[in-house]
Amino acid sequence: MLGLNRQVRKLLDELGGLTPRDGLSADDMSLVEILPLGMLLDEATAADALAVRASGRRRAQLRLDSAVLWREVTRRSGEVRALSRAASAAEEALELSVAHSAVWARARCEQGFAALLGVELFGDPGLLDAAEGAFEDALAEARRGLVAPLAEIGLLVVSGRRNLATGDGQAARVAAARFAQPIATLKAMSRRIRIARMLSVEGHILRAQLLCEWGARLADAPLLRAAVRDTLSAASGLTPDFEPLTIARIGFVRASAQIAIGEVEEDAEICLAGVNLLDHVLSDLRLEHSPIDRAKGEFLRGRGRQVLGEISGDALSFMHAITCFEQVAKITEKREGLVLKAQAGALKALGLARVAEISGDVAVLNSAEKAFRSTLVNVSVARDPESWALLQLNLARLLLTRLGITRKDRGERAGARAALSSALDVLSERRLRGLGRSASKTLDLLEAAMQNQGDSKLTQS
Repeated sequence: MLGLNRQVRKLLDELGGLTPRDGLSADDMSLVEILPLGMLLDEATAADALAVRASGRRRAQLRLDSAVLWREVTRRSGEVRALSRAASAAEEALELSVAHSAVWARARCEQGFAALLGVELFGDPGLLDAAEGAFEDALAEARRGLVAPLAEIGLLVVSGRRNLATGDGQAARVAAARFAQPIATLKAMSRRIRIARMLSVEGHILRAQLLCEWGARLADAPLLRAAVRDTLSAASGLTPDFEPLTIARIGFVRASAQIAIGEVEEDAEICLAGVNLLDHVLSDLRLEHSPIDRAKGEFLRGRGRQVLGEISGDALSFMHAITCFEQVAKITEKREGLVLKAQAGALKALGLARVAEISGDVAVLNSAEKAFRSTLVNVSVARDPESWALLQLNLARLLLTRLGITRKDRGERAGARAALSSALDVLSERRLRGLGRSASKTLDLLEAAMQNQGDSKLTQS
């Protein structure tokens, strides 16, 4: 993304020289990819002002354009206020448009995607219901154009996210297969509707993300490899000059899947390939262009380093991971409610604990315990059960490690048992198979500690 201003001017020339009064349209989002966040924010604000001055059907369309822009601002900034503005703009577009018209259906669809973004960024499960209702309404009214395949993709994402907690590998494959038709429909439309091409790419990304989440949760390497293949399809025909953020997001999903494959198969080489891909993507992704994308990339890089540490037992890998999670914390410091922020805190605490385990340093263990307990206060089991369970599991592991080093039980066994019990309840309910392996290891440690306690009492008697 070097020479950003030059690329903006080049694209403006190619598009015939848009003026500020023209604004950006929901059907012509070519500029959005290369605008840095500050310029995008200006465009969204200008779109609001332009809509106020307009009237009739044009005002409804302008409010829809504004909703699309504010949703992109939200995705890059992680600001809940921007999401609120996106939702308000979509609601006004709905009210201003002719009931059950194409614009009405498109606005309803936009409400659905805004709700899905809220789930992704802020972890509010109630927004899934709102998204489902919006997509069902849009699909019921859609007759022609983009809305039908878009709404179908939205409903598939909602269904996929709901079934993550209870489904198996076969359910994941069935869910992924259902994306094929709406994606193909959007690709066919791209011959006459320019934005349809990028929307089909977005469909590929959403499917790949779901496959990656399913695969990581179920420790299913074939599902993860399917996610990698989907990212290769999504990236076909894209260019860094004009689709830099889409390419970065595709790279994130691919790297995430590779790291998860490395973890499942305990293959450091595959995991390292994912980390190297992230290094490449992040080298071109500037903070001012998209802070949240930068934070996501740093988070994934930290996750990859942590998996490498688990495979190799190397404390340095965990130290590198901690540095990445600290970068995430720095970027997201003033953004409240982000799931990513809580997840980074949880994994940083885990990294500290693993360094302490490897080094046998009780002082580091104490610091790690403080980090765990501090992070638990800010992590909601309802909104982010995975991070919460991970924290509980590793708190138990940390307490048992300290017991093993000091040989003095100051409540470590009881604390470990309580933390592990809490985590297992969540794991059982949500079928988190990947974390389940961690739970088994921690349970083995607890049983060994209890056995040692019993042996010690027999010796004393």
